[in-house]
Amino acid sequence: MKVDIALLHAPSVYDFRDRYLYASIISEVVPSLFVFDMIPYGFLTLATYLERNGYKVGIYNVASKMLRDRKFDVERFIENLDADIYGIDLHWLVHAQGSIEIAKIVRKYHPDSKIVLGGLSSTFFRHEIIERYGFIDAILLGDSTELPLLKFAKEGPENTPNIIWRDETGRIRENPIEWVPNSLDEFQIDHKFLVKNLMRCRDMALGVPFCSFIEAPISAVMTVKGCSFDCITCGGSKAAYRDFFARSNLALKSPKAIADEVRGIADISSMPIFFVGDLRYGNRVEEVSRLLKKLNLDNELIFEFFSPPSRETLRLLRETSHSVYLQISPESPVDEVRMNFGRPYSNESLEKMIRHVDELEFTRLDLYFMMGLPKQTPDHSHLVAKYFSKVRRISKRINAFVSPLAPFIDPGSRAFMHPEIFGYEILFKDFGSYREALTSYHWKYSLNYRTSWMSRQDVVDSSLIAYEELNKVKLSEGMISEEAYELAKERVLLDREVLKAVERGTSIQELKDKMEDLSIRMDSEVKKSFSLYPTRDLLRCLRNPLIKRIAGILMR
Repeated sequence: MKVDIALLHAPSVYDFRDRYLYASIISEVVPSLFVFDMIPYGFLTLATYLERNGYKVGIYNVASKMLRDRKFDVERFIENLDADIYGIDLHWLVHAQGSIEIAKIVRKYHPDSKIVLGGLSSTFFRHEIIERYGFIDAILLGDSTELPLLKFAKEGPENTPNIIWRDETGRIRENPIEWVPNSLDEFQIDHKFLVKNLMRCRDMALGVPFCSFIEAPISAVMTVKGCSFDCITCGGSKAAYRDFFARSNLALKSPKAIADEVRGIADISSMPIFFVGDLRYGNRVEEVSRLLKKLNLDNELIFEFFSPPSRETLRLLRETSHSVYLQISPESPVDEVRMNFGRPYSNESLEKMIRHVDELEFTRLDLYFMMGLPKQTPDHSHLVAKYFSKVRRISKRINAFVSPLAPFIDPGSRAFMHPEIFGYEILFKDFGSYREALTSYHWKYSLNYRTSWMSRQDVVDSSLIAYEELNKVKLSEGMISEEAYELAKERVLLDREVLKAVERGTSIQELKDKMEDLSIRMDSEVKKSFSLYPTRDLLRCLRNPLIKRIAGILMR
């Protein structure tokens, strides 16, 4: 298998199949499973851009394949994968262990090829990573690496912006972040590349964006890079972008480019389309709505907001498809907690939005809550379910999800850099500590913080209580099945059982089979009951007969 550039996505912990790890609910609110198997969106823009410039690129989701096939031999696969450059994402710190271990394997079998990391976390920890791990040749810096990777492939590192590298003498050199695009229009995804990539992988599990994509596919359109909000724990906040990734302005995708990308998805499939970023940035809602209406889509569309929108904004988006979903993250049902965290709006304005959602007959609005925020105390664990019961009386078109703020407060965020100001204590500072934390037997010990109001144990207990009570409300409302509810209870009981065993210092060998069995049942079956959007398998979504035939062959 030969490509010019191989883009590899690692699991959070490389050898998760051999370890006694129980992540429980920390991945509850994302499509990824407990090993965070979703490839970064940037892989798709990189591949499209590089292919357009004459390079043969392959995207290989190692994490997804490892989940699908417990006997998959990663080393043998990498040994047989021939590339001049191996790009490995280290965007969020949750991949600190897996990404480095995959890089080690690449170096073992391909000593003459280049290994390049990229992403926000690898940018933040670039000096420690490049100094400590001699098998890493370079790290591409910042939030955009399309042009830097192209120049690195063509010319080498000396004339490449946004890079730190080890030269032939072993000296570490760095070119600062100078390439920060202000528009995303040049970096649209060619969705036909995804079909080409599947053919190169010759394996559906290796070529999909995330493991459960086959059962419940969903696509995305990135509409913005950067953020106008300053949520205090977020590594993608306004302050983090400014201080560590040289982005002082938002990079927007124009309405026409957004519509073109949506058309590319709709031409090959009817899967739901998620719009990443608030379209009110750049006043794009009206024009995007007009262009999407012209496409006459039968895809479900999902839009996210960072604060409650006006009724007129909602009306425009409701017209874009027969089925439109919305997302917003209040984080807490307590105004003071939410505003202190960086979400400057009240319950009153949120409830006004919920009324508009009901009046305009949106398919659903999803609310996301977290435990572990400043000013939250353990008794706040009961408030999520209580508030959800209240707003369900306003509209039945809403759903809610809750998870701990886990596993990490992001490096580069204001809370990470100045924890004492916000009532946090950061427990791990260096990159090596995060690698070790990710291999903890229980997620309590991967948390990199405690607050002035809650210990790590309080965060665990509060998160599990909030999750349990929210599911009770969903059961009473007929939103989940009895089977799903009982499995969720089993999940919480096992979480507590594992933690007790760890803290007693007793072996959890006897729990391993139970942990694996429950993880599989939750993630492959019951999670459908909690699914955010309609689950229709990939083959039913595909429109093009040739693409459907290829996918069918690869799924056998």
